[in-house]
Amino acid sequence: MIKTQIQIIIKYSLLPLLLIIMADSAKAEKKIAPSTKENTFLQLAQNNNLEKITDIIFNSTEQGLEIDVITESGKSSIPIITTKENNLVIELPDTTIENQLRKLSPSDKISEILVYPVSDSVVRIVITGTSDRIPEAKVIPSESNLVLSITEGKDLTAFDYDDITITITGTRTPRRILDSASSITVIDSEEIERQLIRNIQDLTRYEPGVSVGRNANRFGNQDFNIRGIDGNRVLLQVDDIPVPDNYVGRGRDYLNLETIKRVEIIKGPASALYGSDAIGGVVSFVTKDPQDYLDIFGTSFYNSGQVSYDTRDEKVSVTGVIAVEDEEGKLQFSTVGSYSRSSELKTASGVRVNPQDMTDYSFTSKMVYNINDNNNLKLTGDFLRETTDTTVLNEIGRTPFNVQPPNFVFFERQNVVAEDTRTRSRFSLDYGYQNEEGWLQSLKAKFYYQEADISEEKTSEGIQETSGREGPSFTPVIRDEENKFEQDIIGGDIQLQSNFLTGDASHRLVYGLEISNTSTSRPRDNTLIFPDGSTSKFVIGEEFPNKTFPNTDTLRLGLYLQDEIEIGKFSLIPGIRWDYYSLNANEDDDFRRINVDNFKVEDRSDSAFSPKFGVVYKPTPELAIYGQYARGFRSPPYDDANIGFTNFAFGYTVLPNADLEPEKSNGFELGVRGSYPAIDFSIAGFYNDYEDFIDSINIGTRESDSFRQFQAQNIESAEIYGVEAKAEYFFNSNARDGLSLIASLAWTEGNNNAGSGSEPLNSVNPFEALLGLRYRAAENKWGTELVGTYVAGKSEDRIDGDDLFAPDSYFLLDLVSYYNFSKNASLNIGLFNLFNTKYFVWSDVQGLAGDDDNLQRFAPPGFNASVNFTVRF
Repeated sequence: MIKTQIQIIIKYSLLPLLLIIMADSAKAEKKIAPSTKENTFLQLAQNNNLEKITDIIFNSTEQGLEIDVITESGKSSIPIITTKENNLVIELPDTTIENQLRKLSPSDKISEILVYPVSDSVVRIVITGTSDRIPEAKVIPSESNLVLSITEGKDLTAFDYDDITITITGTRTPRRILDSASSITVIDSEEIERQLIRNIQDLTRYEPGVSVGRNANRFGNQDFNIRGIDGNRVLLQVDDIPVPDNYVGRGRDYLNLETIKRVEIIKGPASALYGSDAIGGVVSFVTKDPQDYLDIFGTSFYNSGQVSYDTRDEKVSVTGVIAVEDEEGKLQFSTVGSYSRSSELKTASGVRVNPQDMTDYSFTSKMVYNINDNNNLKLTGDFLRETTDTTVLNEIGRTPFNVQPPNFVFFERQNVVAEDTRTRSRFSLDYGYQNEEGWLQSLKAKFYYQEADISEEKTSEGIQETSGREGPSFTPVIRDEENKFEQDIIGGDIQLQSNFLTGDASHRLVYGLEISNTSTSRPRDNTLIFPDGSTSKFVIGEEFPNKTFPNTDTLRLGLYLQDEIEIGKFSLIPGIRWDYYSLNANEDDDFRRINVDNFKVEDRSDSAFSPKFGVVYKPTPELAIYGQYARGFRSPPYDDANIGFTNFAFGYTVLPNADLEPEKSNGFELGVRGSYPAIDFSIAGFYNDYEDFIDSINIGTRESDSFRQFQAQNIESAEIYGVEAKAEYFFNSNARDGLSLIASLAWTEGNNNAGSGSEPLNSVNPFEALLGLRYRAAENKWGTELVGTYVAGKSEDRIDGDDLFAPDSYFLLDLVSYYNFSKNASLNIGLFNLFNTKYFVWSDVQGLAGDDDNLQRFAPPGFNASVNFTVRF
């Protein structure tokens, strides 16, 4: 067999030399093990003008797959063999075939084989591997016809360019992005390392239409915004386990990106596969398995170390990895440990920000037992702890304690310090089954438990000022606050896949069940400490300890079904999901202390169907035209249904609403994608219509004390629409190294159509465009890219609210580079905001007044640099 791929210009003068090479190579190769022939894949009509393919036969072998291309004359065709992305492309010149043919999952290492005529005289065979392998082809010497041996091929490691073209999240099955019916972005571990991506906000740096807001004062990165929908309306998951909620701005950055294999972002409603909380999209984080590390060198032991530094917050990080397997490769183990220390994020405004000292560490360990070729078990343990000490400068000053007569009480805060701790731990057990034979090709089952906790401790020292009938008084006082947000989840899921044929259509049916129970609590405690040592639990009109809402258990059950139907040049992807949810509130004394108006606590339950239908049409293998309709829904959250909170200092109360309807959306998207030797591109237009959006509404004042009243209510209608585009042009179209031009843009509009008029949705980001030059050296030895990002200003007529800050447009220029000394060592350097631009990001400052004294603290860093160095053994 030939050990390297053969590329032959169509000249029959090379045939004798080719036959000699094949004959010599055959002597040195071991014989392929005997195989059992499958049924004939295709019998084709005759053609008298060219070499006619009359039959294609597939044989299973120990090494992989054998393909016999049988011609009418019995002559051996001369193949031209190349690779593109994760596809093996074989072209047969001077050959004809009548129809386009497709075979799904012919082996566990090959997801698809496509055979079609490129022209009247060329037939192309495209063999698509799995997400981490490129198939390889070798010509087997034969007295007649063409015989190809298809093997698993080379591993797509961090040193292969453009290694991820497969999405798992989009359909819950491996599928090329080119063949997907929705907008999906995949960011792999190589890009995370080279782009010096440290956190969830960095992930969206070069992805128009997606952003992550930041609380500059204390709690840092918040949540993903996808096409104008943010917060808990976007599902975040790690290895298919939901990330805890973002509660009142405490954020969802529970992740260590050093363990991530890839991140997949679905833009738009995805409830048909993922249920509630996916009404705005899905961000799926997939962590690395032991095999991902062991494949780097193809050995049974791997270890690495990385050190990084970032000037934005003087962050120093250290990460170590160990992976090992036994002699037979049945038992595999890996562990990743990370530690970092940093300070507050610097700003370009020159204003003094809140000083911070942050420490975080995490551990992720996995043990995999490969029972046999078809079955495996995986045990995962994941732990993260982040501690932030903050001097809260922005809270120094006068704040009301009580503004109700006859006594007016204010607190002049002179020193405020806080210690916030965020922890997340999870344990999961996965079972996987793969088999290309029979009615069941795949089964995945998971059981998991996750607990998350945010602990906020704040101490304020100052003077309590009291004025009333007895005259003013000034008393030194210390206020100790301890608030928590706790969310534990236990659950399991099972997913099955069955492939079958009906006439000319091939089907890949995915179906499954998910069930989980989430326990959520918000305990709060306050203590006033006076100079004589006495204490009080009655603070700002509240009696402590208390809870903002009663402890709530949320039970979720989901059943889903999806079929990927391939008919010629069309792919039809219908799907539907049924979800049931139940909120069970557990009222206790702590909640009763805050529920002074004795609002009734009610349980509730409901169900919803979420259908979707996608179509992909491929006039050629390089071009895809797609469209999709997707229904989204989100169940009413625990706090909106049963909150019972009154703020006496600021004179308002929040009422519960157990009659809330689920949020619903109808999403439509049309797009075109192309993947050619010289250019990759995509353009999409979308329209999302939302019904029964839940928002906090001012419903007037209370007669008894003139307190303002707020309540979560359903908004009748809202809409978001826009256009997104992305392209990369390769000056060297014969290979993906050399110079390329990259560009992308996103334009989005959103309106709240409730009531008599239409108001803009403040969650929608302004227009953004990106343009850059990228260079990759041969064999990926080194590379660099210069990227410019333009963000339009936020127009005042697109802001709902008076006197809110509208940031100006800005332009950023970044330079990132990498150098691979060898497979054992690599260096990555990034220089960001080269022009030292002062700017404001809309998702950071949304809702701030133009004259807010705290505004300048939200200006991101000016010029900054980041570097990481990795060694591997």
